[in-house]
Amino acid sequence: MKLEFLTPINKKLTPLYNLLKRDSAIIFLSIVAVVFGYLIWRIGNLAGAEPTKSQIDEKLRTITRARIDPASIKKIEDLRAQNIDIRSYFVDRNNPFQE
Repeated sequence: MKLEFLTPINKKLTPLYNLLKRDSAIIFLSIVAVVFGYLIWRIGNLAGAEPTKSQIDEKLRTITRARIDPASIKKIEDLRAQNIDIRSYFVDRNNPFQE
């Protein structure tokens, strides 16, 4: 069984095949350049994007505030009241590296 109907199609596609074969490196580099250009353009657009007011409000609604129990607050205040100023211990110290 001969496929005679493919002969005219094959004759028309042969120049295209030869062109692709000869210029395949240039075509590949052009495609890579277009893809990288698109990525750089897209990253530039997304880097400068600002959230909308509704997106900000939605995020603020989901934030929960930390709650500290009164016993912990009392303990922190007691520790602050007991704080001793330790700078007085280092006032009259001699520096052993100074001659």
